[in-house]
Amino acid sequence: MSKKKIFIALAASFLISLLIKDYKYWFSHRSEDSRTERNTGLPGRDSLRSTIYLPSHAGGRVGYHYEIMKRFAGSHDKELKYIPVVDSSSVWDMLKEQHTDILAINIIHDPVPKSLAGKVCITPQITPLGEVWIMMKDHCPWHLSLVHWLTLFKQNPGFSQFRNRFLPSSPDRCPYDSLLRVVSRPLGWDWKMLRSVMYQESKYRMNARSGSDAIGLMQIRESTAKDMKVLNPYDPEDNIKGAVRYFAFLRRNMHLSHLPEEEEINFVLAAYNAGMARIQDDREQAAQDGLDPDKWAHVARYAPQQTQEYVEIVWNRYMGWVSASE
Repeated sequence: MSKKKIFIALAASFLISLLIKDYKYWFSHRSEDSRTERNTGLPGRDSLRSTIYLPSHAGGRVGYHYEIMKRFAGSHDKELKYIPVVDSSSVWDMLKEQHTDILAINIIHDPVPKSLAGKVCITPQITPLGEVWIMMKDHCPWHLSLVHWLTLFKQNPGFSQFRNRFLPSSPDRCPYDSLLRVVSRPLGWDWKMLRSVMYQESKYRMNARSGSDAIGLMQIRESTAKDMKVLNPYDPEDNIKGAVRYFAFLRRNMHLSHLPEEEEINFVLAAYNAGMARIQDDREQAAQDGLDPDKWAHVARYAPQQTQEYVEIVWNRYMGWVSASE
């Protein structure tokens, strides 16, 4: 072997040994970094608490924040627990008094109060509208880890598709269409009908809550959520599936399966709005008056005005979407 070949072989061996050494060093430190990232001082509980305080017209943007928070919590082996805003308390007090860990808020419309100046950590904007996440400095040693995670998340190849599900928010763009397509099949309804109900109930806001304790996207009452085995009524998937189970329950218990689909949907929607007992009483009254209790046009006059309008609005929006897609 010539001296030149020997020299090349030795140089190659030397370079390979350096690469192996560097790889071992990188791998060991990567493992340490990974362990550090997963032990970044996140709350010593099984859950990460979050609160989203955005105006009612925010629509699907609320779900955008929730889904990102949920993914961040999952990356640290935590379950995301949504903490609703109580009318009688300030969102800033909720954060200060440790009732929640992360507050999503529009910092332009709701700036940090002077009493908390220098005491909070603020992420870069989550949306271009000034919506950020805020945490108390004393309780968030994981702030930099969160910012780093958000940066990596937005660099993910699938991020644009994820973002486009939620932004921009509009009545004709529902972030949950793919889920609605799946859960509507056992019910046999067009998924757009479920979307119309959702928009009427919550305007696609997963944290919507009414004065009568109806919760989430489909505005399920707490008692109904419990009966339908909904573990987390604020979680979009749990809420939607629970509502569909309740629709099936209404259809079965009101004996509607033999009716044409349009009439079936009419009565389910009416019962969802006014209550099953009320609509069954209205059907009985219609029958006593010589009318057909299986036709909503005959029964509607006995139902509350608000329920009559509810059924009509849901149908009109649904038909508008169907016509637009033809």
